[in-house]
Amino acid sequence: MNLLNLNPDNRESFSKIVQTLVQKHHTDAKEMFMHALESEADSEMNYWMTMVLVQEYGVSAQMEVGKDAAGESVKALQAACLLQNVGVVAALLELGGFKGSVTDKEYQLAARIASQHEDQAVLGVLMKYAQ
Repeated sequence: MNLLNLNPDNRESFSKIVQTLVQKHHTDAKEMFMHALESEADSEMNYWMTMVLVQEYGVSAQMEVGKDAAGESVKALQAACLLQNVGVVAALLELGGFKGSVTDKEYQLAARIASQHEDQAVLGVLMKYAQ
């Protein structure tokens, strides 16, 4: 599934970038994932970086990235919705970035966050995935 209909041929260049950063510069894959999550760069860049980091470097698509004010776990998918990062949202949905089904707590929380922000791009990706 490719929720953003991106050209899969473009993945290779991102894979090479990540490989160089990890092998030559000893950059931590989880740190790069956090940068992609927080990035305001192009959606395609964030999408492919997330895909490569999860699929090739073992970063968890369900990684906890923090705690909310009530002490509840905040997963990467929810953070991506909060940050309105459609590329990371799409990648994490495709990679199983939440537990349960689209009617369970984690997915519904992500949808509520996107709805509260009135982020049509993120909402569109969430709805396309739910179908």
